[in-house]
Amino acid sequence: MTHENVNVRFTDGGIPVITERTPYFKSAAVSVNVLVGSRDETQKCSGIAHLLEHIMFKGTKAQSARQIADMIEGAGGELNGFTTKEMTSYHVFSLDETIGVAQDLLSDMMLHALIDDDHVSIEKGVVEQEICMIEDEPEDYAGVLLDRSIWRGHPMSFPEAGTLESVKDINPEHLREFYELHYRKPNIFVVACGNIDEDQVNRWASTSFDGIPTTRDVRKRTPPRFHSVINVFPKEGDQSYMDMGFPSYAASHENRLSASLVATILGSGTSSRLYQRIREDEGLVYQVFMYPQTYSDCGVIETYFSSSVENAPRVIDLFSEELRKFKEEGLNKGELERAKRWVKGMFVRKLESSENRMYWLADSYTLTGEARTILEMIEDFNKVDEESVMQAAEDILKVNKLCVALHGPETESKKLAIDMKSMDF
Repeated sequence: MTHENVNVRFTDGGIPVITERTPYFKSAAVSVNVLVGSRDETQKCSGIAHLLEHIMFKGTKAQSARQIADMIEGAGGELNGFTTKEMTSYHVFSLDETIGVAQDLLSDMMLHALIDDDHVSIEKGVVEQEICMIEDEPEDYAGVLLDRSIWRGHPMSFPEAGTLESVKDINPEHLREFYELHYRKPNIFVVACGNIDEDQVNRWASTSFDGIPTTRDVRKRTPPRFHSVINVFPKEGDQSYMDMGFPSYAASHENRLSASLVATILGSGTSSRLYQRIREDEGLVYQVFMYPQTYSDCGVIETYFSSSVENAPRVIDLFSEELRKFKEEGLNKGELERAKRWVKGMFVRKLESSENRMYWLADSYTLTGEARTILEMIEDFNKVDEESVMQAAEDILKVNKLCVALHGPETESKKLAIDMKSMDF
């Protein structure tokens, strides 16, 4: 299967291999991606996918972590990874001339990682520090609190890093069992971008991973149910941090791009309606933004702002007023085209590195099972019309579906939560 210069092939063992060759680059980016994330965990072992990601970098049966670091940096590259709600990615960047070294390191790590007691003990301490950092950053933590509120009772509510309590109880045997259960076909796929030889990448993927066992397809998940609630999470100080979410479309929904443009018009960039009204006209916040969070079987349109406790009620009034005005009066002249150009500009900037192209293709395949190019996405955005944007606004921006995580002084936050119940848009 081919989309422009993006190819999707399968090894003899059924491993999907997605490649995009850009011969004018002097770099290469390769990732091995596992379709398992925090939503595939139990509450008791919340954070295990993320902790395992850390452990995978601590050395293999053949090489120590220090040797791996020396080899990849000696090849002019970098080895890293990340964990989301729906995937864990291990990726390597290198010069095009040293891609063989990068690939060898990546496959050795994926197949022969050590999961020993000492490494687990050390990395649990590192992850605990990471969790504390997130909780100390109100903007990041507000998102964690919103997920906890929106998806209550479902693994989608678990934070990717886990909690201090859950990570503390994870032991090496738990990690080995998680690896044996999930790091298997059909949950693994490969992405490579840059100045690569596509046939060579396919041979490497086949030689490295065709022999791994098969397990259940993790994508056969139970979708979450959205909760509409206003939750207060007390925090000392005189600042309110608020994350608000509306249920939106899943990644494969035909109107998903229209929903993204609703978020762009209302709250993406300094020309957006919320930014202009709340920040520029009235000076009530330093930042306010709205953005889509899209998953394979669900989605959220989020709005975040922070303000002084005294200003928070006024910010909520203006938020409600701007949403009501948008739904009642529709788009201003030229507003949709300006939003499309803003989005297209963001996507075009992603074209400028092999790493970003790799990230994009891995994310696209994870969410939809297809490798959509950025240019194809731009073409799809160009097709969105005013009617579909307003339909998305009508579907999504409903006050009775709003979920709010309010992180601030307890007394004032509880009063604001009561007042918010009378919002009308």
